[in-house]
Amino acid sequence: MGVGIEKCCCFIPLRLGTFLIALWFTIIYLLDVATGFLGINGAIIYSGQATSAWYYIDLLFTVLICFGGVVGMFGSCFSSRKFAKTFSVVVWINCTLSMLKYVTCLALMISHRYDISRSCLRSGFIGFSNFQTSITPAIIPNSPYYSPIRYPGTLNANATSQDDCEASIKSFLITYGIVFFIIQVLQFYFATVVSAYASRLRNGARHHRLHDQQIKDFEESRYHMSTISTVY
Repeated sequence: MGVGIEKCCCFIPLRLGTFLIALWFTIIYLLDVATGFLGINGAIIYSGQATSAWYYIDLLFTVLICFGGVVGMFGSCFSSRKFAKTFSVVVWINCTLSMLKYVTCLALMISHRYDISRSCLRSGFIGFSNFQTSITPAIIPNSPYYSPIRYPGTLNANATSQDDCEASIKSFLITYGIVFFIIQVLQFYFATVVSAYASRLRNGARHHRLHDQQIKDFEESRYHMSTISTVY
């Protein structure tokens, strides 16, 4: 994989491109896990409400992807063949974990959309100004006349209407689906770039070994010829 790629994004050298890709995996997924812990990442919290086990699995996947990025940064900084080769494997694992994380989160949120709307009705939609750390679905009366009263400093402080919740959830799911589809496509391209860089380092090492062997053979042949000349 990655054969024939000479530049990342057509103009960035492969080594620098590999470093930037590793930095991408490190920073993006570090922010992802941090916002998950802080309770401002709607995808992690809402998908975790469907099944609490997924909440912890999701965070674990994110941490592993972030760690893989750190490995890639070391490999590209020091032009280490071992690190680059390791990262070329890790980056494909990262892409697989990221795809699994993305598809599972989206499927859980769509299949449990009603539970999300009930949580939103009680506590408002999750965001930077409305963090929520509870991964337990809201249990509120299933009545068309129910409307939570806002109390500052409580879960109901950002309560909103059913219509607003439905609109927010719909916009969020559409945006999440589009943005992360684009990210997945980019990451699979990034994986081919890293593979190309690892292949270049591996092939370069072979060429160096071949060059050294050629010098050794040449010196031996010179010594052999000089010996013959002396005899004559």
